Amino acid sequence: MKKQTKNLLCMGAVAVLLVWTVYTILKEQTPGQLAAALLSADGRVLLLALPLMALFLCCEAAATWSTLRSLGCPQPFRRCVYYSCTGFFFSTITPSATGGQPAQILAMGKDGVPTASGALDMLLVTIGYNTAAMFWGVFALVTAGGLTEQLGGQVGLLLGVGLAVFALIDAAMLMFLFLPGPARRLLYGCIRLAVRVCPRLDQASLEAKADAHIAEYRRGAQLIRQAPGLLIRVLALSTLQLACSYVMPCVVYRAFGLSGFGLGQVFALQALCSIAVGYLPLPGSAGAAENVFLRGFLLIFGEALVAPAMILTRTLSCYLVLAATALTLAVGRTVRKRAAGGQAAPKPSPARKESPVRPVTPPLGGDADRA
Repeated sequence: MKKQTKNLLCMGAVAVLLVWTVYTILKEQTPGQLAAALLSADGRVLLLALPLMALFLCCEAAATWSTLRSLGCPQPFRRCVYYSCTGFFFSTITPSATGGQPAQILAMGKDGVPTASGALDMLLVTIGYNTAAMFWGVFALVTAGGLTEQLGGQVGLLLGVGLAVFALIDAAMLMFLFLPGPARRLLYGCIRLAVRVCPRLDQASLEAKADAHIAEYRRGAQLIRQAPGLLIRVLALSTLQLACSYVMPCVVYRAFGLSGFGLGQVFALQALCSIAVGYLPLPGSAGAAENVFLRGFLLIFGEALVAPAMILTRTLSCYLVLAATALTLAVGRTVRKRAAGGQAAPKPSPARKESPVRPVTPPLGGDADRA
């Protein structure tokens, strides 16, 4: 019941934000003006977004491919691409991207990857993603210059909170990975404090879960010691992956034939906008990402083009990829079901004419009991 209420509240918030976005767009432009602006974009330039988003998916697939090989349960690269598509799809449609990694672990499990190995892969990918986001955030603050003022007070507050959340999560994960002793004491202290504030909490159960997570991080540290280059490789792939996403407004900027701002500035502004909404508990940051874009990129695209630029950017970097990954998942599941059906239904052997025999009841402990 609580989960259903949470989902309803989340979907309600998304609906309100999307309605507000549509109202904001149509308040400034008529549908005809909006359509004309969209059609004025150079489609040949927009096509550059397709290989960029394909590379976005392949970067995570490459990280998973390397990690699973190091864990001794290698998978073909095409299957790793399927895991990446699974993660993108379920991350986009669930609040705070909570459904992506469990779905990926489940998909790996169907291919024979142990759950512990899948969870460890997701742990390293998460560390890489958060570290890369922090790197690009610091880079953006240095290179964006006065453009950060365009974000305004409310978006600036979201950006500050977003950077703090990413930094806190990243520091915590690295601490659990490389300093498990101090991390365990800190976590136990937080649990005791939580139990004092809310006595209904089960301290023993929380500590058991904490120990399980610490054990998982300990396995991650052991894997990194065995393959020192693995974490560096995952970090590099995550950095490239986020760059493919942040460069989308640059593609749209060139598609409209605009100039006056450097592509590095446009890239940096998108990185800051993404961090500002990345931690919000909204599926795919829907609604919030659109509103932040409209405010943050107003100076870059101008009043006439900021709404069309937002539509194109979100379509290329999110909604088009969402449709492509949904199709990939549908095709993958259909192929798997057909393959399983073919194995489960072998051709019957030709019947032999034999004299009828009296059925014999199998003894206890025979094949019938094991079945």
